[in-house]
Amino acid sequence: MSSQESDTEFLLGAEAILGELKRLGLVEDDADLDAVYYLAREQKLPIGKFGKNLISTRTKLRNAANNLIS
Repeated sequence: MSSQESDTEFLLGAEAILGELKRLGLVEDDADLDAVYYLAREQKLPIGKFGKNLISTRTKLRNAANNLIS
């Protein structure tokens, strides 16, 4: 893993998580931040809270995507 990848491993905030979910194909391209808050609230994906912000990692979301596919 390059240092640039490790710098972006953690996703802080719903907007960053939404971008990764779209990239992984876990939500539709037209999904909005409400989708991220719903998935976090219902514990559908590994999304936690850090203070008032949502947080996750690219690895956890990628693993969740792989588990949904297999």
